[in-house]
Amino acid sequence: MNKKIPLWLVLLLLWFSLIITLTFGWLVWKIETGRHRIESKTDRFIIKTASFPTLVKESFKEIGQKSTLMGHDMFPGISGLKTENNYIDSNYVLLSTYDKAKDQSVAKLIRLSDQKVMHEWAPNYEELLKLRAKQNKYWPELNKHNIRLYHPLLSADGSLVFNCVLSPLVKIDRNSKLVWAVNGMFHHSVELDADGNIWTPSVIKPSAFLPDFLDNYKDDALTEVSSEGKLLYQKSVAQLLDENGYRYLLLGVGTYERDMLHLNDIMPALTPGKYWKKGDLLISLRNRSTVLLYRPATNKVLWLQTGPWLSQHDVNFIGLDKIGVFGNDVLRDFGHDRLTNGHNDEYIINFSTNKTETPYTAFFKKANVATPSEGRSDFLPNGDLFIEETNNNRLLRANAKGIVWQYVDRIDQHTVAALSWSRFISKDEFKKFTFLRSN
Repeated sequence: MNKKIPLWLVLLLLWFSLIITLTFGWLVWKIETGRHRIESKTDRFIIKTASFPTLVKESFKEIGQKSTLMGHDMFPGISGLKTENNYIDSNYVLLSTYDKAKDQSVAKLIRLSDQKVMHEWAPNYEELLKLRAKQNKYWPELNKHNIRLYHPLLSADGSLVFNCVLSPLVKIDRNSKLVWAVNGMFHHSVELDADGNIWTPSVIKPSAFLPDFLDNYKDDALTEVSSEGKLLYQKSVAQLLDENGYRYLLLGVGTYERDMLHLNDIMPALTPGKYWKKGDLLISLRNRSTVLLYRPATNKVLWLQTGPWLSQHDVNFIGLDKIGVFGNDVLRDFGHDRLTNGHNDEYIINFSTNKTETPYTAFFKKANVATPSEGRSDFLPNGDLFIEETNNNRLLRANAKGIVWQYVDRIDQHTVAALSWSRFISKDEFKKFTFLRSN
């Protein structure tokens, strides 16, 4: 005989289910927003349980061989290089991209005049995954289809230095064989200074910055590494700001978040200017919309400005008295960045006049350059601007009048390769790459 379940029991079960769901959600929020350390077995169990739907989604993605190194086609009319007015560019790009045949991240040195691949690097991804996993327990979803070669730096002998986001800093030779790996959590930009050393962001773990006050803080650091892979210098950005009187910028602007600064670019001054010396560093702090000029030799912040750019991703020295800032100009909304003007922009700060200008705005708007995060820009000798619109997987060369050329690394009719911070290489720079003469 079938018995009916009392209504009060059903309501009671629903009530307990609701309480458990809300409590579980609150615990996840508490851990993920940095108000609690992810250290105990209980914390890890909560996060793994909450991540299960994502794990299922990623599993289906793996089965379908849909790589995160490939992106949706935002520019169906572009395959490879598309120039305006039959323009011929005699320069090169070092493209950090995806190779479908090899099914992994690669770097390609491409001659723009005929799109010939002059050389290609395809590191052993299993070796990279092991290096990254050894250092980074916070990214367990490592697989062949999500490891990227960030901002590869090319040397004359054909060796390549890069990171894979919160990974060791890695150097491979011209044949893609591992030369060295510097242990640590390196990320974002990789730049060469005038002495041949490498500057790149890293994370100090555990953080030494106010450890009794800040909980699970992501302590970004300026890091210098020699060409032989020796760690030469490491300085907490939070520490240097605090020591220079900017504690209010760290602790007094908004609610505390673990990724308080989000250091994403360190640009060393290769030559002296009117307002900086050789070896000074231009630094971008995305999550404070702040750019600063810093002198490591004396631990002094020479200049600092917040805005008018928003959540910028790239900074450059220009001539003797100017700097450029690639402004993503987004509202950060819990991981869903929203463009405030509908496009990115390039800000030029003139130290001599103390003015900030945006001479490329019309181009950014017309070309719909709109990467919510990441993104790179370089100023070319003739005043043109080289841009990587990273989230939309497009390279551009442009000026105030408009687009000179666009480049999309197409995989098939509907899919393009994801880009990971490529470089423009002039024909004069190209001459130093002696390894190509023996190919």
